[in-house]
Amino acid sequence: MAREGIWFSGEDALNYDLYLGPLLFEPSAVRFTSYLERADVKSVLEISCGTGRLTGHLRDYFPSTTKLIATDSSTDMLEVAREKMKDSPVELQFADAQNLPFPNASFDLVVNQYGLMFLPDKQKGFTEAFRVLKPGGRFIFATWDKSGNIPLFNLIFNEMVTPQFRGEDTSRFQIPFVLHDSSIMINYLQKAGFMNNDVFPLEFKSGYSTPENVVNGFLLKHALGREIANKDPKALGRLGKEIHKRIVEQFGKTNIVFDLKAFIGIGQK
Repeated sequence: MAREGIWFSGEDALNYDLYLGPLLFEPSAVRFTSYLERADVKSVLEISCGTGRLTGHLRDYFPSTTKLIATDSSTDMLEVAREKMKDSPVELQFADAQNLPFPNASFDLVVNQYGLMFLPDKQKGFTEAFRVLKPGGRFIFATWDKSGNIPLFNLIFNEMVTPQFRGEDTSRFQIPFVLHDSSIMINYLQKAGFMNNDVFPLEFKSGYSTPENVVNGFLLKHALGREIANKDPKALGRLGKEIHKRIVEQFGKTNIVFDLKAFIGIGQK
């Protein structure tokens, strides 16, 4: 098993990129690249690249002569990324971050944006990043803060979605937010062999959105919505209207910008 949590395939991958990409992952990628350095980087590996939001920024940041390989364990997410990157010198390939298909000491830089949380064996993911890095290379990654510390996620996941599954195991809804303890991430880095480790909080603004796009992105055009509809077809419409109402009340009607919180982690081989 390559990932835990909700799986985005087929049309879900397209909707993920269409609605959540500009809202969450595009502004995050801009901040992420500010922690990178070009010097002595001739080869880059991105793990869990998803639909390629960070990939495009990596390609723009590094010279075209820098080798860039982006991997993911979802072929459907990779297809979306491949379409976007079709005119760029990027190699996209299927790979499990816990068992990377590359020789030892292959890359100068390994990066990941919001993928480590989904690995069943997170330590293996850190260890694999260390293995494929050249001596002196760096591993740079991003994880979300806990959902309760991010107003948008708290509303969607904790207040709106989780109650729809009362009496069931709802831990899967928190998987995107499980790596919010810097001491745990430092421990993963140390056990993998990394040095000069640092994990620090990051606060940034989302992209502009509307209540309709948020409802579509997190519910109506999302696998979560199908889960709710399968339990009670009438519940999906009611919940969509309630989330729309709550977003307007809490954040506004148009050109909404949300406050987001994450962590950046850095380790050196």
